[in-house]
Amino acid sequence: MAAHDNSADPNYDVDVLIVGAGPTGLALAAQLSAFGASFRIIDRRQSPGTESRAIAIQPRTLEALRPFGVSAELAAAGRPARQLHLHLPEETLEVDLFDTGMDDTAFQQLLFLSQTETERILTQYLLSRRVRIERGAELQDLERLDPEDPFAGMEAKIQRMDRGIERIRARYVVGADGADSTVRAKAGMDWRGGAYPDTFILADVEIDGAEPETVHSYPTEDGFLFLFPLGGPATWRMIGIKPPHRPATLETLQGMADTFTHGQLTVRDPKWISTFRLSHQMAEYFQRGSVFLAGDAAHVHSPVAAQGMNTGIQDALNLGWKLALGARGLASEELIDSYHAERRPVGQEVVSTTDRVFKLATSRNGLKKLPRTKLLPAVAPKAMAWDGLRSRLFRSMSQLNVNYRGSSVVDSGASRFPAALSRGPRPGDRLPDADVIHQDRERRLQDLLATPGFSVLLCGPGWPQDAPARLAAALPQLAGLLNVRQLTAGSSLIADDAGIIKDVSGLAFHRLGLSPRRAELLVVRPDGYVGYRSAGRDLSGAVEYLEDLTGTAESTAVSA
Repeated sequence: MAAHDNSADPNYDVDVLIVGAGPTGLALAAQLSAFGASFRIIDRRQSPGTESRAIAIQPRTLEALRPFGVSAELAAAGRPARQLHLHLPEETLEVDLFDTGMDDTAFQQLLFLSQTETERILTQYLLSRRVRIERGAELQDLERLDPEDPFAGMEAKIQRMDRGIERIRARYVVGADGADSTVRAKAGMDWRGGAYPDTFILADVEIDGAEPETVHSYPTEDGFLFLFPLGGPATWRMIGIKPPHRPATLETLQGMADTFTHGQLTVRDPKWISTFRLSHQMAEYFQRGSVFLAGDAAHVHSPVAAQGMNTGIQDALNLGWKLALGARGLASEELIDSYHAERRPVGQEVVSTTDRVFKLATSRNGLKKLPRTKLLPAVAPKAMAWDGLRSRLFRSMSQLNVNYRGSSVVDSGASRFPAALSRGPRPGDRLPDADVIHQDRERRLQDLLATPGFSVLLCGPGWPQDAPARLAAALPQLAGLLNVRQLTAGSSLIADDAGIIKDVSGLAFHRLGLSPRRAELLVVRPDGYVGYRSAGRDLSGAVEYLEDLTGTAESTAVSA
């Protein structure tokens, strides 16, 4: 139960009910807690999961979790993989991972960490915020509080293992309860897609003969075998297609290793072996009235490129701040609706891309396997030597390229001249990172803006000293949710002030597409994306943007 577990509105017991305490639900709870929103998080499991399941954390996910202070702990607990060994029939292609195109992030590696550890670290953060995960509590039913108004909130019927039936009235309900989501079923939200024909086997094991700290891929006519450097509870995660009519045993794993590696590996000491079926499915809508879906409840796909858990966490962090503002009466209908509009296209792209790649990796029929058996060995060596291609591939895989440029809740000010639109992040793009100086200390720009609320970045010369105060006075509804900073170029001799960020190296200005001679303004959303950008020192456009976003009073004219 949260420190603030009762809604300020007497019509509700709680503002947000989160169903499911996996990584997606935990990340959503972390953001709601940071905003001081009232919520409860329930899970039908009596205790946290013990299987490692999802094992990879992408750079963008580590960036997005920065506001909760857990990114460094995750990075320290995980095992980075810096190379992929692609074991082709005639050669082994050694590919450096994330060695290009990643300069604008502090997290330049693919991190392998057991999902149980990821959940443990997020849970510890919530415990430090006095948030209790209510386990042994299963959703039985959902009903609208007002049958005529799907946006008026929901009543959830909960079966509790310790004290029977409980009913919870919530302004919003979020289903983060996995592929077999009860929330999705009870809300009547369509679930579309199909299943793959094969049964897959995965295991956490020890392996002798595999280069450590390296991802290994063995594509052959028989399909594929993957080895990922896990670290714990075992050194390796092994994934492949289970041979028909074979049990999930160590002997079967060794037989698979022999088939794909010609006897080069010895598999031993399994900590966990499981079989599973994969599907590619997606909810038609991520929102229906007061009910939302996130993570596997909204989309499931193959584990190709380690996108699943990362996409779910980022679903949660796109949604959480919007619901937190909505609970305070500070979110326009357009802002709440933007969750589906922004995140479903991302989910659709992940499902489509992983489906295409997975079919190429697993097909054993005629022409469908030619790209893997003939084209890949011929093209891969040249393609992986091309830095530009690898850079684009790594930025897509790391999810740094995800953007919301077409969203209705991002905007470019009228004074933003077209020539600059091609430089730096556009509205809807992730804010790039860089080393800067703040109060005589080297910091990361994203760290300084990782606060619950909106950050306004006043860039370049000529900003009046009272600009932050004028913004605060024009936006009283955002008291405590407005972080105003000035980004200056050049000398570290500029006077130190809590609101001043110094870009001594010039990298921040370069990555933001700024000129040290020209003033610009950026509004950064709570999820780290640029919401608004304009040239000049006129504050009124930013005020109007934030007022429209929060559905508050008529814009106040403010100018520099």
